[in-house]
Amino acid sequence: MTYEPLIPVVYLSLWDVLSFIGEPIKSEKPINMENLPVNDGNGQAFGYILYETVITSSGTLSGVVRDRGQVFVDTVSIGFMDYKTTKIVIPLIQGYTFLRILVENRGRVNYGNNIDDQRKGIIGNLYLNDSPLKKFRIYSLDMKKSFFQRFSIDKWTHIPDVPTFPAFFFCGFVIGSSPSDTFLKLEGWEKGVIFVNGQNLGRYWNIGPQETLYLPGPWLFRGNNQIIIFEEVMAGSVIQFTDTPYLGRNQYIH
Repeated sequence: MTYEPLIPVVYLSLWDVLSFIGEPIKSEKPINMENLPVNDGNGQAFGYILYETVITSSGTLSGVVRDRGQVFVDTVSIGFMDYKTTKIVIPLIQGYTFLRILVENRGRVNYGNNIDDQRKGIIGNLYLNDSPLKKFRIYSLDMKKSFFQRFSIDKWTHIPDVPTFPAFFFCGFVIGSSPSDTFLKLEGWEKGVIFVNGQNLGRYWNIGPQETLYLPGPWLFRGNNQIIIFEEVMAGSVIQFTDTPYLGRNQYIH
């Protein structure tokens, strides 16, 4: 079924969210996601993790990041680190500057000899000009329902002409009849995760091939519903519903 398109009007920058999601974990060295002292000692299993430390010089940043880390100087994105890119140049800075790395857990293998080697986040030390960085503040961003319960209405702000990314975008909508299955299409959005009524619907990425996400009718309510989008890089202007999936290939290659 197709519903009316949604236009987000309020948002929250990730940097603003950090002020009300609880105190970060403080550590001399980076801690991978699974070994964080959260969830009653069980660590973090999914989502994102943010590392923050202070640097006083530019140079070459290097380390092992799993799976994909977006690197920020203060709040400015300067690039990405992943399996292939293990080094990145930090531009010239003056004085004390926050270095931040937002790491996405893309999932784990479920068989093979390396099944017990699936650690996520920063693995081992992080180096600047071959010297290990110290004194990290680490934020667990699992984005479970309890995470979003801290987003009270008064914290959301109107979307500025130039939003600060990464960011959360909110849409509320009403369904008058019995909800039906549909598909979400985020044309103009780049990369992130969609949450419908507090549940993680899935990831999207404009590199494709898939262009839609299946939204089951039972996930929706008759009455008020909400969608929160966590966008890493660039937001579109609208969230579209469609009754047709776009999976990226409409013919087979023989």
